[in-house]
Amino acid sequence: MRTNPKVSIVMPIFQAEPFILHCLQTLMAQTDTDFEIVAVDDCSSDRSKEIAEEFLSSQSTIPWKIIQSETNVGPAECRQIAISHSRGEYILCVDSDDFVAPNVIEVACNEAESSGADVVVFGGKCVDTNGQQLYEVASGDSTMSGMDAIAKIFDLSLQGYCWNKLFRRDLFSSVEHPRGLIYEDILVCVQAFAGARVVRLIPDQLYFYVKRTNSLSVRFNPRIVDLFEIVDRVERCTRLLPIANYEALLFRLRYVFAFRTMAFEAARQAPNYDLAAPILKRVSSSLQYGDIRKMYADNRPKLSVAMFLLKVDPRIFFRFVRRFK
Repeated sequence: MRTNPKVSIVMPIFQAEPFILHCLQTLMAQTDTDFEIVAVDDCSSDRSKEIAEEFLSSQSTIPWKIIQSETNVGPAECRQIAISHSRGEYILCVDSDDFVAPNVIEVACNEAESSGADVVVFGGKCVDTNGQQLYEVASGDSTMSGMDAIAKIFDLSLQGYCWNKLFRRDLFSSVEHPRGLIYEDILVCVQAFAGARVVRLIPDQLYFYVKRTNSLSVRFNPRIVDLFEIVDRVERCTRLLPIANYEALLFRLRYVFAFRTMAFEAARQAPNYDLAAPILKRVSSSLQYGDIRKMYADNRPKLSVAMFLLKVDPRIFFRFVRRFK
């Protein structure tokens, strides 16, 4: 007889006072209640932790604990702390300002058990703070190996988020969760897929990612250059894996995703050119004309033109992005 919960929900808590109650309410509404909640308060200065404690202590169905981090360590380190205090067979990552469908645990666990999957990937929606849909995060409907799943992340046809995946516990706890870097989910997912025999993709939209106007994902963040380090680490941990067409796929991750993301986000979100310039100049100096030709050959003519402008003069690129949105 199993005494531990089937799923451990790991939840970093940071400055989520307006959202955390709704998040917890959607967890308490689950059709499958065989789970625990392990949260880590990452030195929030608002009432996020107090709201969570008040709500969770008012019920006795779901076991829970909130660990206090001594310093602000970021979501990756919070997840590691939470995992060390968790007992579930599976790990589900839920951010404290997001919310989930009432059947996320039931559907994901049923798929994991019926297919023998080490990772179940499901769909989701990105919504604004009023609940209005901004875009969908599609996952597809297929079963594949871990190597094929890595190839899909490299190919940019599968998102490297932690929050739309159910992981087998031993798999998720054994990977590196890079501290102090943003875009860390990509590295975590690639490592997890590398150790997975079976990855199951299902089309069900079970997670709702809330995009806040003041969140890191929408405001200017000079740390976006962490993508250089993230992609380098991804390459180091996958270089010897049996991934077909590896070099071409890695090119897409590095240049079509990372270089494009850093350049366009800096140009779009920086208040002015002087703040964007260090990032744009760093990307420009790392970009070679041969890389631009490869982008064009990869059927990305518009991107290749934009990257050519960046290589020639970051200021021209900045004005181009601002002018044409």
